[in-house]
Amino acid sequence: MSLRSALALALLALTPLAALAALQPGSPTVLITGANRGMGFELARQYAEAGWNVIATSRRTGDDPGLADLRALASKHPQVAIERIDVTDTASINAVAAKYRSQPIDVLLNNAAAVEETFAADMQKVNQAYDQIDYDAARHDFDVNTLGPMRVVKAFTANVERSRQKKFATITSLAGSFARGFPDARGMNYSASKAALNKYMNMLSIAVKPKGMLVGLYQPIFVASKKDMKAMKQAAPVDQAVAKLIRQIDMLSAERSGKITNFETGEIDPF
Repeated sequence: MSLRSALALALLALTPLAALAALQPGSPTVLITGANRGMGFELARQYAEAGWNVIATSRRTGDDPGLADLRALASKHPQVAIERIDVTDTASINAVAAKYRSQPIDVLLNNAAAVEETFAADMQKVNQAYDQIDYDAARHDFDVNTLGPMRVVKAFTANVERSRQKKFATITSLAGSFARGFPDARGMNYSASKAALNKYMNMLSIAVKPKGMLVGLYQPIFVASKKDMKAMKQAAPVDQAVAKLIRQIDMLSAERSGKITNFETGEIDPF
């Protein structure tokens, strides 16, 4: 164990477990990464409204204004616990895993991604030419989008295995598809990181199949998950899109494990 991980666990031992105590025995549990905004927050809200235990994680800390919506949700639903996880930081992941080591997790939902706060800023990155790629930024995209979910999976596999539903669910992107991705050379960093994520999750589905665990990959079409998308008529309202996503996760079966489900249509999308 690294010194950093040891210090994180030592601090954890001194931390009150009030959030953990709020989880309801017998209720299904979901852990969501990137739960402070957009689809991640809406997932937390809808699962909480359905009576699930929700472990809502974000890389933000303490009284950060970006956690205001989550704090309000937790005040309304005592079974919502807010935890800090930075998916690029193994120590932060392991600290939360240690805190919840005895808690079955029915759905481990990898939602965190390296995206901007606005759609306009996302498009500015996507339109970057291939000969202007920032390779440090590319490493960051892979660290968050590809390796981040795998770090979380590794840390919480035992929790998922002990649960009733035994599901890993990961949000991917049409950008990562070889068959249906961008028709041009836009968004190389993001697209390649999502394509690599798809491969990891497909192989994970094979690795965990003998233990009865399922791996779902879920792909939206166009969701109004950011503040500058609200007026876009072609963008699906985030509450409606997330309701469809949750239904698809509920229906995840061995036949669909390791495949990409378009949660707007319910159809299997090609890689």
